Amino acid sequence: MKIYIKFLICFFIFSTLFSCIKPPSDVDEVNLITLAKQLLDELNDIKENPKKSLEFFKNLTSNFHAIITFKNGTGIYISSKEATPNSNDFAHTLNNNSFIINKSLYITYEDKDFIYSFDKKVWYSNKSDANKEIEGIKNDYYFDTKIIDEDIHINYSMSFDVGRAPKMMVPSKDKLIVELKKGMIFSNVDENKVNTDLKKCILYVPKGTILSGIVNVDGNIIKSEFKDNIISIEAIQDIFIYIKKNIFSISLDKKSWDVNILSFNIEPDFNVKAVEDKHIFFDIEVTANYFKDEISFSIVRLLLRAM
Repeated sequence: MKIYIKFLICFFIFSTLFSCIKPPSDVDEVNLITLAKQLLDELNDIKENPKKSLEFFKNLTSNFHAIITFKNGTGIYISSKEATPNSNDFAHTLNNNSFIINKSLYITYEDKDFIYSFDKKVWYSNKSDANKEIEGIKNDYYFDTKIIDEDIHINYSMSFDVGRAPKMMVPSKDKLIVELKKGMIFSNVDENKVNTDLKKCILYVPKGTILSGIVNVDGNIIKSEFKDNIISIEAIQDIFIYIKKNIFSISLDKKSWDVNILSFNIEPDFNVKAVEDKHIFFDIEVTANYFKDEISFSIVRLLLRAM
């Protein structure tokens, strides 16, 4: 019965989110590179205004209606610089797309949600939802963006504090508290290698802990790599995404909008481990391919795994 329910949920998700809807002829078309710069510049302008920031994210999720184009050969290049945190911030960026913890904290996974605490008494969800006016973590950010030869280069800084309207949660009472130590494995493609399950324990992360990692994507849709401390994301064929509120369609030629989502084969390999007592490393490898005449259930498996 549980498997049957999951199947119905997946069918509903595909029916509502991955509909083969052809956009109307008068819908606006926007280049992803141009749109990214526009949105990031706007975020810079409104970051000191919580009301405008809330309206920004509400409009983005509820009122966006356009075709987004990611042109073959264009790319997004992301780097970071060290932020100057406020006294209450518990983490901030460093210069190499990594982060440092400024304030010791406890984290665990509860009810499909990562939650955190500084004293083991008051616990906050990390999730944010503009439509519900929930902000789990406040991000003091700045984006320096430049478009060069149709590519966008983004250099960002961020520091994090408790959100202005977080959701409060309580972890299970039977969870043991463990301190971060070298050799802990939190996620691995081979689940038998995981020796620290945050669903079953609370992890103490001491001040000074570094969070770093690499992200590599290979396939025939986009490619991404982490090189010289820069994350690059490049389209290797034209991609058109029609978005109207919570519904979207995909086309690879802007003519045919009946792309079968099951023809996408996406295989992620997500590994997270402590490489030192105060260093958590994320290693994310993804293969993403589209073959028109083939069927893959990789996305279904990903959805079921998340439920």
